[in-house]
Order: sequence, then structure tokens, then C-alpha cells
Amino acid sequence: MLSSSLPVEEILEALDLSRAEPGPGLLDALFARFNARVPFETASKIERNAAVADPEEKPRRPDLFWREHLESGTGGTCFARVAAFDALLAALGFPTRKILGRVQRDFDHAAQIVELRGRSWICDVGFPFPALLPAEAAQVETSAGPIRVRPTERGLFVELGGVPEGPRQVELFLEPVAKEDFALRWRETYRPGSKFLGAVSLRLQLENRAISFAGGEVRVDDAHSRLTVPLLTARPARLSEIFGVDAGLLARAFERVGNPRPRANDASLTAYLETDCDPGQAFSAITSPAGYRRLLEGVAAVSGEAETEDGWTVRLSPPAPGPSGQDGFLEERVRPDAARRRLEITRLAGQTRFESFYRAERRGEKAYLLRGARLQGPREDLLRNDSLRGRLAAGLAVDLLAWGRLISP
Repeated sequence: MLSSSLPVEEILEALDLSRAEPGPGLLDALFARFNARVPFETASKIERNAAVADPEEKPRRPDLFWREHLESGTGGTCFARVAAFDALLAALGFPTRKILGRVQRDFDHAAQIVELRGRSWICDVGFPFPALLPAEAAQVETSAGPIRVRPTERGLFVELGGVPEGPRQVELFLEPVAKEDFALRWRETYRPGSKFLGAVSLRLQLENRAISFAGGEVRVDDAHSRLTVPLLTARPARLSEIFGVDAGLLARAFERVGNPRPRANDASLTAYLETDCDPGQAFSAITSPAGYRRLLEGVAAVSGEAETEDGWTVRLSPPAPGPSGQDGFLEERVRPDAARRRLEITRLAGQTRFESFYRAERRGEKAYLLRGARLQGPREDLLRNDSLRGRLAAGLAVDLLAWGRLISP
């Protein structure tokens, strides 16, 4: 399908953009609006795979992709997104070329390169990346964390910062890809057992966070934290509200591939801090009553302590008396798990019970400190109140900074 046949004005209206001369500003706006308004989602792929028998016709080519988006809010997965965005860019006069890459295996990924004013830009809406990247060695700071680009023998290796969950590395092959080869790799994504055909998942890359759904849970990731919210009821309708995809399509896709329950009925929030310290040493610093007391210095005063079979308990009070001269007390039950380098904490205040943890671990070549909390109930309100989510994550981040200072040289 020629890009000139696309309903460009309708697409730009849906993206809330106007036509302009091809340039860096328009490219950046198109990239950001596409990722924020056109979801990465598998439901349309699942339905297409079931409805179309001919492997040659299964791919949702740009004309179909954009028509279905305008009608029912759908998006697509890697190859479909790249093809659709490439067609839009071409219709607006941008010089582009599609490329292939690797997330888990060679040629399982696609992206595009855009040439502008003597520079080449990685325009990856297939992953998607949180920002345009120069097609050269670079360190780019983004709202989702730092991104490092370095050359390889086959092209470029991109390492994503931010929350270290899921794939964080992508290799892009800069060798030009023939139209037939791109189509072949695209058709291969419809093979039986493909990861995008076995479950309903969705994702939007917003300005300062990514919101996604998989396994019965909605997740909100920013540069330093992850919120996990279980969707317990009316899942297609709630996902339609969040991601803009037609609820009927989502319901049909769930019927085909299953609609699993979330891992827990309560929401959770975890903050992350990259560290140069060995995870074992970091964990050892807080896995004794004395180390835990040092961690709490300036935050709470330990007024009582007792050993238990699997750890210890502490009685905490504010570091200074309150205005009324009366102190409030909390009790914490602390349980070290050396095998997982995890410190489980149950805080009791009257009838209120609060579960949280500290954890140190290595992900690839990097080490991280984690501070997590189990919230009361599914807390779907935090999907609408980003300010409150940020404040709760900031409280956990303060605890991580205290841990970081404790283990710093």
C-alpha cells in the first residue's frame, strides 16, 4: 500500500498534530504522540491471526492498521507499528528506511532510521524506545532513565536505563533490509507459539512513564519505580478506558487466549536504585539488628528489640517527641531471607498491618537496591492519580537513599 493513500489528515488529527515541513521538531512530536496514543497491543494481532488463514495476508499493513486505529483505537506489535509509522513519515516527506534487530533472537525486531539534516536518527516505535536516539555512540538522558548507544559489528547496541524489568537491551542491524526480507520476518511473527499470539498485552509510552498490561495486572513504570495494580473485575472495559482500545475486541481476544488472574489482589509499589556495591555486601549491611538500626537513624528511634525464630522485632518511635509530648509507637517484625537477599518487614500499628521489603540483586552487569511495599487493596485510584503515586514512590526512594549512604565508602 502506498503511503500517499493513507488518510494523513485524519491520522494527524488523532495524534493532535498539524502538517509541517519535515524536520527534527515534527519528527520528535510524531514519535512521542504515536507512542502515547497508538498502543503497542496484541489483541488486534490475535484476532487477525484467527480471522485470516492465508499467511501472506495475516500482517496488518499500514492502510488496515491506521483504519482500525481510527475506528477502534487499536495499535499493533513491533513490525506492524514500524510499517505503519514508516508509511506516515513517508507521506509527510521524511526520508526513512526500515531496519531489523534483535531482542531475544536475530531478526525478531524492527525499527527505522530517519535521515535529517546530515544526521541519522533511530526511530524505534517497535520496542518502543522512550525517545529518538542518534544512530551513533551516545548517552542520552530521558524521562524514563538514561539510554546508552554503542556501535557493534552489525550496527548499534542500545541499553535502556530505568526500571530493570523485562528486556532492557536491543541490537539494531544497520544493513539495509529488502522489502521481501522485512515481509518475511513480519510473517514469521504469526508462527504458532509466537509470544504475541499467546496472551493479551498492551502498552503506552507516555511523556514521563510507561503504562502496560500483562498477566491480569496494569503496571506503571517511570525512571525509578514500578506500580503494579491488579485488575480484578470488568477487565476489557477498564483496559478500554486506560488504553483506548475497543472493549469488544479485547473481550474476544481474551476469550481466545485466556484471561488469567493477577498474582495478588493487592497493589504493590517498588522503587529501584542502581548501586556500585556488591549485592551481597549491600544486603549484609542491613541484615542484622545493629545494621537495621543504622538504616533507621534519623527516621525512627529504636526503643525496644527482641530476637525471634526467623529474625527480630523492633519497637519504633519518632526521633523526637511530638507537639503533645506523647510518642507514638510502631512494631516491626523483620525477617532476613539470605537466599534471595531480601529483608521482609511487617509493620504493626494498632489494627493496621503494612508489608514491605528491602532487596539487593544483580541484573546482568548491574546491581540494584529495591524497596517495595504491598498496598491495601487493588488501588486502581493510583492509575488516575499520578501525583499520589509519585509521592508514595518518593517515600520508598528516601529509604533507598538511606541504604545507599549506609553502604557507600
